[in-house]
Amino acid sequence: MTQPETIWYTRCPVPTTSGIAQHFRWLHQEYERTGIALESIRASEDKTVRLSHFDHTHPNMFREGGNIPPIWARGNGRDTVVVGITWVDEEQLILVRADSAIERVEQLRGTRLGLPLRAGEIVDVGRGENLRGLLSALEIGGVSRDEVTFIDLVGGEADLREQRSGERVHLGAEALLSGEVDAIYAKGAFSATLIEKHGFRPILDMNEQADPLKRVNAGTPRPITVDGKLAREYPQLVARYLAVLQKTAQWAKTHPEDVVRAIAAETGATEAAVRRGFGPHLHERFEVALSPLYIQGLRQQAEFLVREGFAEDFDFDSWIDPAPLALAGDLVDEVTLGAAEAPRSVAA
Repeated sequence: MTQPETIWYTRCPVPTTSGIAQHFRWLHQEYERTGIALESIRASEDKTVRLSHFDHTHPNMFREGGNIPPIWARGNGRDTVVVGITWVDEEQLILVRADSAIERVEQLRGTRLGLPLRAGEIVDVGRGENLRGLLSALEIGGVSRDEVTFIDLVGGEADLREQRSGERVHLGAEALLSGEVDAIYAKGAFSATLIEKHGFRPILDMNEQADPLKRVNAGTPRPITVDGKLAREYPQLVARYLAVLQKTAQWAKTHPEDVVRAIAAETGATEAAVRRGFGPHLHERFEVALSPLYIQGLRQQAEFLVREGFAEDFDFDSWIDPAPLALAGDLVDEVTLGAAEAPRSVAA
């Protein structure tokens, strides 16, 4: 078999090992050594290609990011496998206005909670993420879902094109400011940005829950998925991708400031927002693993999405393929990372 001439990758605008590795062109450099071009799904001018970030239809592609689209895609029969998982904890906040009388999640009984609704989406990631966050908060506060009112906040279709301009839109922010809703969910650097911009006040940070499974949502854990055919026919190419990620995770542990700058570029947030949203140990959180905890967290999220109607059920165990990550362990020492001082544009 002749190896592919091009491999594609995509990652969400959140902290991912892939994001750091592509930011500094380390993934590109590694594949160039073997005569393979690496291209970004999100940078494509073809909308059908960009949509593969969600539906995973483009051949020879890797994806690292939020878990809702890959779970949805697998439930819809896409031939993908999970070859690794990362878990970067982030603040997950329930926000109210500064002048709100609500101080604790127990006081959410009888309130209106904002729930995004984006018509025309392949899968409504924002709605799934917000619903999971709000329901988790209610459970922590001992409030049942029928004791609150969910208010649909309708917005347009999202586009994760890398050459995006302008600020990211949170459908709940304006509704909270106007008094249409009493509380919203937000996470990571984005939640820190909303606090900085609007003065919102958090009444709960779910990231403070001691049990990591209580922190599970769209962003925790984040699977690394790959086209199943690529994994079966070219396991060494998949392992090489993972080896670069493992080398990147090693580098990150001793370069905290460089990591913050890279993630600020990836998320479109300020460095201060990154530090608040992901905490002082962010640089230590990028190792790729398939640990029992990581797999259980992903399984729990899949069960939630099926239960709430965001995805079809599927054989979860067959989705996990540990072979490429095992192969990657033998390749890590072969990977050489180039200089990290002058990354190219995020659109590259």
